[in-house]
Amino acid sequence: MIRFALIALAAQANLFVIAQNLVPNPSFEEYIECPQGTGEFDIQVVNWESWQESPDIFQVCNNSGLGTAGIPENAWGVQEAITGNAYAGLFTFVSYFENGREYIAAQLLNSLTQGEDYYVMFYTSRTDSSEGMVERRCATNNIGLRFFKDPAYSVFPPVSNPFEPDNFAHINANEPIEDDQNWTLVDGWFTADDDYNWVALGNFFTDDETVTQLLPGSKSCSGVYYIENVCVATSPEQCEYLMNIEHQVDEVRIGTFPNPTNGFVTLQLPVGISFDVDLYSSAGQLVFSANRVINGQQLDLANLDKGVYVLRVHNTTSFKTLKLVLQ
Repeated sequence: MIRFALIALAAQANLFVIAQNLVPNPSFEEYIECPQGTGEFDIQVVNWESWQESPDIFQVCNNSGLGTAGIPENAWGVQEAITGNAYAGLFTFVSYFENGREYIAAQLLNSLTQGEDYYVMFYTSRTDSSEGMVERRCATNNIGLRFFKDPAYSVFPPVSNPFEPDNFAHINANEPIEDDQNWTLVDGWFTADDDYNWVALGNFFTDDETVTQLLPGSKSCSGVYYIENVCVATSPEQCEYLMNIEHQVDEVRIGTFPNPTNGFVTLQLPVGISFDVDLYSSAGQLVFSANRVINGQQLDLANLDKGVYVLRVHNTTSFKTLKLVLQ
């Protein structure tokens, strides 16, 4: 049974797909079981898989266990999530393994339309490295995103066909990303030249075409990066709920109770400020709207089906998106 990570009432952003983002589970919040260590991305993250080696999923739920796959502390260093309780991790270069890479991939919710322009984005952060990796710390370029049509790549039987780098990406970081304290936005526009239905992230360039930058005290290169909040949409505004932008106002405390609910939800909002409310199904359909909602107001959702929904609360200056479970 799929478990969903708990979200604090003051969560900054939506953790599930809304209609405009074609990427399922874009911040890797939905998981099968809490990871017990590194290398479990392929078996734990809903709607995503590995195309080479064993990328990582890091989850707050691991903090009470071994801690090697936790947030903010884990096997590769310390980093907070941008939104929610999870992010991914992968190798972009390893000096002891020719063209050694880790790729994460997902089938899009809908295929791209040929000739349509798409805004594409994800966040990345270089790991600050665990004590055991001090002599192998480095920064690399070519952290990118690429679209595919009906691919057959896999690291596990019966289709053991790992993807090999071939020097092409649709969106790419051309310069080495050194920052291990902040998240770096990698984004751009892409005009679809095919009806692609999959997206993958990683370093799609060979060792010869990859720039590596050793950090002080390092003797060899192991480029390891965290990945967070992937979006493919027809405009940047449709990805805002995943972006670390100013108008996601931290001090605006927005929440719901009870959550999970049997259909009647009371909103916790700043006193004296009204908000508009939209509720989306997990498939991205708008199923409920209300205008000028104020603190303490109750929403009647009893006529909706049981399941996981996305509640978007917004006005002209700020917005929040929360997971809401109807049971």
